[in-house]
Amino acid sequence: MRLKKHRIHLFVILCLLVPIGLVTKFYAGPFEAWIHSFAGDILYPVFWMFLIFFIKPKWPVPSVSGIVFLSCTLVEISQLFSTPGLQELRSTFIGRTLFGTHFVFMDILYYAVGCLFGAFTYHRIKHLTFHKNADPQFTT
Repeated sequence: MRLKKHRIHLFVILCLLVPIGLVTKFYAGPFEAWIHSFAGDILYPVFWMFLIFFIKPKWPVPSVSGIVFLSCTLVEISQLFSTPGLQELRSTFIGRTLFGTHFVFMDILYYAVGCLFGAFTYHRIKHLTFHKNADPQFTT
């Protein structure tokens, strides 16, 4: 029962992260340049971590953080290369949003911040969901 409640929490967060992430691309206001350039780089790994935890809630947080950080970094490095397939993929809004268009070294730093934030947030959510009388089926 608690695992179901846990997944509901994660699903709600995932549903919130998508529009918040998209808003960072269109935001106008204070710190606009930073938000356009880097806020999404923090939210991007958080989304992928929570998606993995939604699917595999028993996976260890450090492993998921590492996998997501490595994946985000590889996506960033892929922006140094231009192949017809990558160009076609990045010509769409979804492709640009998921895979980016230009390599920016600072993005990697913000992916690390996102992974740390995601790990901390997930620990808090897991603690709130499973604090007392934790479901024995859910152990990490």
